[in-house]
Amino acid sequence: MIDTFSANLSLKAYQDVTRWVYVGVGALFGAIGISAGFVSTTSLRWVGLAAVLTTAIVVLSALLWPRRSRFPLLEIGGLLATAGWISAIWSGAPAATGFALFLPLVYGIATRRPWWPWAASTVFALTAAPLIAGLAGALSADGWLANQLVAMSFLGAQVAVFLSIELGWVVFARMDAHRADENELSLTRERLRFANELHDVQGHTLLAIKLKAELARRSLDRDVDTTRAELAEIERLVAEASVQTRQIANGYRTASLATELANAEKLFHAAGIRAEIEQAPAGLGAWEPLIATAIRESVSNILRHATPTAVTLRFSATSMVIQNDGAAVDRETGGGGGNGLRSLQDRFKERGGDVHWSLDGDVFTLTATRSLEGRIP
Repeated sequence: MIDTFSANLSLKAYQDVTRWVYVGVGALFGAIGISAGFVSTTSLRWVGLAAVLTTAIVVLSALLWPRRSRFPLLEIGGLLATAGWISAIWSGAPAATGFALFLPLVYGIATRRPWWPWAASTVFALTAAPLIAGLAGALSADGWLANQLVAMSFLGAQVAVFLSIELGWVVFARMDAHRADENELSLTRERLRFANELHDVQGHTLLAIKLKAELARRSLDRDVDTTRAELAEIERLVAEASVQTRQIANGYRTASLATELANAEKLFHAAGIRAEIEQAPAGLGAWEPLIATAIRESVSNILRHATPTAVTLRFSATSMVIQNDGAAVDRETGGGGGNGLRSLQDRFKERGGDVHWSLDGDVFTLTATRSLEGRIP
């Protein structure tokens, strides 16, 4: 309920609501206290005047909330509250007068940090008033203790109301900050997804175009038909890359495993590499696009960073293993793995799988593991 409410209300709007709630509650409590001060026949007129001033000070302070007045307005209100309550005890004013007199102290407890000086001032007013009046012999006899206890219960109710208002603001502000952090995190994730997808598509396609262009150049003088075929393939790859880039931008591109296996075979053949590629098993389910991405990344890394003579790609019940010779110890995908492989590993781990690799001499092995049931959690 609160989260839904906060989602439909801006921080500035809720701040305005809180400000006017403070004003309204302060004015309401003040009106009760002022009425009690002026209606009573026993209380001094000074008590009613103090109640008016403390109410006015809190209303003005609330209008500025959450900012503060440059003038020590609320501090003066705290002094008036103490003096007013001493006068109220002295003259036997009703306990309800405290609704107005204690407003500056209650407002200070709720909105000022540190809050303890305001709480200490409140305790001082409650204890000093009967002490001073008693020493002066001015306690209005019988009901002063009961009156004091009633006033303390009123004060507790005021503190609870004002703290609830302030707590509501604090919770809303934190929820708004949390929502802003979530939005930023979502944007960051989307940028990372876009970067990974763009790396997968453009890096692989540009490498394929480079290999095709080299083959076309070598065939130019001795086999015109091969040159034409490779140039046509380059045109197709460029058009395909353009379509895939638009799909990435629109967020609905998915990798085809059959397409990636066929492309891998074509690229290895064009590069003169002997390749043994198994057909993918059925039942990969939602894992298929991620397995296809792993194959694309592996093929790109092999062609970029190794000089292989043979490549094998095999599937088991839960994994895909691709292995090549001719790997260099210091190449990007060596001991620590390049950015592409580390990103791929993160994407598998997010879905309950894993990617790991090893280098044994010049033989590089990459294993992508999925859950047995083929479902992405």
